[in-house]
Amino acid sequence: LNSSHNNFVAILDLPEGEHQYKFFVDGQWTHDPSEPVVTSQLGTVNNIIQVKKTDFEVFDALMVDSQKCSDMSELSSSPPGPYHQEPYVCKAEERFKSPPILPPHLLQVILNKDTGISCDPALLPEPNHVMLNHLYALSIKDGVMVLSATHRYKKKYVTTLLYKPI
Repeated sequence: LNSSHNNFVAILDLPEGEHQYKFFVDGQWTHDPSEPVVTSQLGTVNNIIQVKKTDFEVFDALMVDSQKCSDMSELSSSPPGPYHQEPYVCKAEERFKSPPILPPHLLQVILNKDTGISCDPALLPEPNHVMLNHLYALSIKDGVMVLSATHRYKKKYVTTLLYKPI
């Protein structure tokens, strides 16, 4: 038996059929009078449980339950309205539009921000969630190109810097 809060639990893999059981409480054998009982050949009263073949067919039981719960006749097969099979055609002015500009929050590269005087210069400010998993390239200064990417693991942020002399 395993203790579970205020109860004791035992999980048994019983084969199909009829099984008798009783409880040993405070040194005495007893049965649960609220459950079905049977008298054994020795004259003792035991609880009885019937294990059926259908108890092992979990997926069949779940399918029967789902069929009872979902009456498909109440659902419509498609939303109301007209439908057609014409392909979408771009207008001429839409075809030559330039790509959208970079969202403003991606312009705030944390490597370009100044840290406070009281802060450790090796620490960067906490990045915005939209800055994660993007590759940033800083302006080339003193013949060195700098690439960076910030990743998050749980509550920690890791910024990786790559320096390439040009």
